[in-house]
Amino acid sequence: MKYQKPILAGMLLVITSLFACNSNEIGESKDVNQDKIFMDYHISYNEGDDQVALNFQYRFAGAAGTTLVLNNPSQVKLDGEILKVDSSKYGGAFYTADKSHKAFLGKHSISFIDINGKNFENSFEFAPFTLVNLPAITDRNKDLLVSYNINGLNKDDDIEINSVGTDSSFHYHQPGSSTSATIPASDLKRQKNADINFEATIYRKIRLTNSTSEGGSLQLTYRLKPVRIKLQP
Repeated sequence: MKYQKPILAGMLLVITSLFACNSNEIGESKDVNQDKIFMDYHISYNEGDDQVALNFQYRFAGAAGTTLVLNNPSQVKLDGEILKVDSSKYGGAFYTADKSHKAFLGKHSISFIDINGKNFENSFEFAPFTLVNLPAITDRNKDLLVSYNINGLNKDDDIEINSVGTDSSFHYHQPGSSTSATIPASDLKRQKNADINFEATIYRKIRLTNSTSEGGSLQLTYRLKPVRIKLQP
């Protein structure tokens, strides 16, 4: 498990830089080499929300390239449903869908058809993410084991644990297929409050089995509600 103390300004700078590197320009897919279209898929959910948000983009020549409007007969389908292009909420051209959380649990498919009729279909599973066997009270002088459960945990997953509203912040991430992370006693003892608050998030990268030569990515983000645990002296 890797550990670091976050510096908010630094984190914001990194996030800003990442978005700044992506092009928000809009082109048309009919004008580019179809094999140079990069498929950029994002799925996100916050525990307690009714909806799962899906945001798909197609870019020319890489992950930071010009966003593309898919010209007929090119299209993208989610579980057979054709998605429409939009550019009103975010930068560039994108295809979005909001799905009921309860109904969306399970396996799904994304089908991208290029202007030549070639179909690139990829599947993924939207699985529930939960913390398990979490104690209501813990000894601040002992390490706290945080266990979690999600189907198909693999080496490309990254579980993050972040403090929320504490007087002494901490941040951990647990890469790989481990089903638990540890908050060491040294961090618990630094807390001046009588309890500790933190949230867990999984960042899951799902490999695309069918893509153009330019490739693509599919990332799923699932964030849990903050939890509170009482600290014993």
